[in-house]
Amino acid sequence: MRVVDLILERSLQLLLQSPASEASLAIEVSGCAPTELMDPTPFLDPFSLLLTSGIGMNFSDELTWDAFVERLVAVPVCAIVFATGMAHRVLPPGLIAACTHHDVPLLEVPAAVPPLQVNRYIESVMQAERLAVVNRGWTLADECARLANQDAEVVTLLATVYNVIQSPLAVYDAYGMVIAQYPALATWTSGVRTKPQVGILNIPLPMGLNNPCRLAIRETHGEQPLASLLGPVASIIALQLNRSVTVDASRQQEIKSFVLACESWEEASHLEVRKAFQDIGLDPRVETSVLVADMGGEFASTSWQLRVALHEKFHTVRVTEFADRLVALTQNPRDDFAGVAERLLHIHDRQPLVLKSATPSLFELRLSVVHLLQLVQHADRPQLAPELGLSAVVTATAGRGAREAARKLLAPLLEHDQKRTGPLLETLRAYLDNDAQPSKTCAALFIHRNSLNYRLRKIEALLRLNLNSVEGQATCLFALRLVAVSETYVNET
Repeated sequence: MRVVDLILERSLQLLLQSPASEASLAIEVSGCAPTELMDPTPFLDPFSLLLTSGIGMNFSDELTWDAFVERLVAVPVCAIVFATGMAHRVLPPGLIAACTHHDVPLLEVPAAVPPLQVNRYIESVMQAERLAVVNRGWTLADECARLANQDAEVVTLLATVYNVIQSPLAVYDAYGMVIAQYPALATWTSGVRTKPQVGILNIPLPMGLNNPCRLAIRETHGEQPLASLLGPVASIIALQLNRSVTVDASRQQEIKSFVLACESWEEASHLEVRKAFQDIGLDPRVETSVLVADMGGEFASTSWQLRVALHEKFHTVRVTEFADRLVALTQNPRDDFAGVAERLLHIHDRQPLVLKSATPSLFELRLSVVHLLQLVQHADRPQLAPELGLSAVVTATAGRGAREAARKLLAPLLEHDQKRTGPLLETLRAYLDNDAQPSKTCAALFIHRNSLNYRLRKIEALLRLNLNSVEGQATCLFALRLVAVSETYVNET
């Protein structure tokens, strides 16, 4: 309800007695405040309507009236409604002059209309408006619930709300990071916000978490109170955000068991891996993509952003976090892989994150999981995984026979190093780690080129291999990796 609506209401017979501007007449009334105090400002809400009969205001000095109106403008009030016939037969000229000077609408209540009637009318209209806002809020929540049941993205829900309030919205996580917003071009400040921001309405989302996300709205002087309008829809947005956590949390142990089964090539058979895969609710006949990200330290704040992005780009998502790693298995993409990669690889430009394109078979998926878990340890930025990795292949072939053959191949070097000075095994490892480049190997070992050549010839004689050939280098590399896998397994068990 606006000030001008009171003037147009015939039952009240209110008369505008000051030349108020169109802007002041269009102000929304926040409430009615009947009072006879000389200074009621401590008890007034912004944009309330002051209703008075002027009892006790028997002064005629214009400066006093001007000071009275000036205090009300500081609140501010939207209008002054002055009832004549009780303490004042006519409006005080000083009050009219002061309202004209400060552009405050001055409405006269004639003696035939009781001031209580004005108060009751305003309260009844505002109660009806509040009920209308609540109804609009539930209608909006119902529309968002329908979209959520159709597996809509959080951004789609924000766009639906935006169409109603015409004000930018964003969802912040507990770390103060924006995880969803609409419109996309709106600018929001990142970082933990512990104090209220001017012009921003924050609504905590009821998620059942110690540190819930929150809905931020740019406040405008519109017709509806945003907090009342958006209360119901905030619950729908919270449920949609919580959906991924609830689904993932219920499958967390199953997802972890599947990942461990993928790594245990000797202990877990293919049938056991297949059963673990089905236990997390995924279809082994459908192509599956894998994402592994480091969530340690500063990267913990991207957890919600990754989860929201995954659910935006895939119909079926399974996510879990353990050992500072986020592991996601996804099926049924909503977009092509280029669009998926564009979204997931640009959340944090320094986060160790590896994404693998869809794999058609469970055999390849098992290799991909192992490969990505190893790649993310050395990644310093988001990246796409190559189709095949040597470490994953080594892990896949690290059966007891392969490991024993690797130890047998390297045994002469171990025996030599135990009996004589000159670490041949360390030299072989450094030579292969430096891409078989003598100059880099010498720098790493702090030895002369002649000493390196002597050691390499000794290694070739003991292993009966040619280290100048690709086959000889690959054989030694596989053997070293197999022994390393074996030692890691023994330490873990």
